[in-house]
Amino acid sequence: MSPFPGTLLKDKETIQERVAEARMELTMTRQLCYLAAVVADDKGFKAARSYIGMIKVAAPRMALKIIDEAIQIHGAHGLSQDCLLSDEFIHVRHVRLADGPDIVHLRTVAKQELSREPSALSVKISGENKNIEKYGMFRHVKHAAPAAKL
Repeated sequence: MSPFPGTLLKDKETIQERVAEARMELTMTRQLCYLAAVVADDKGFKAARSYIGMIKVAAPRMALKIIDEAIQIHGAHGLSQDCLLSDEFIHVRHVRLADGPDIVHLRTVAKQELSREPSALSVKISGENKNIEKYGMFRHVKHAAPAAKL
């Protein structure tokens, strides 16, 4: 028996917080999908490759997180045969491997990101390590020229 008979889960602050967090996660992931679609339409799939890789990691992670929260809210019932949440968790977990493991997609995103020229703002924020010149440190590191645009 519930310690709070007649109390609806939707009226509990912690549940409302979890619902709000889930909505934000869903919206961010949908926007990433939209961005990938726009870039693919405007510039082709090669230009959208990094965004597509991000989606292949972010969407299943987001879905697993939300399903896990739902299981937590349902307690033991969330894992019982009477509830399909555990089945959904297993299904979405398989999706993370369907088109290759996350590391493959993360590597694609990282390679594209690291091949870009740094913006002037990022160079300014990063600053300059005076010890490199002063003590001859990190001579083996190739320094990128600052980019002209933000």
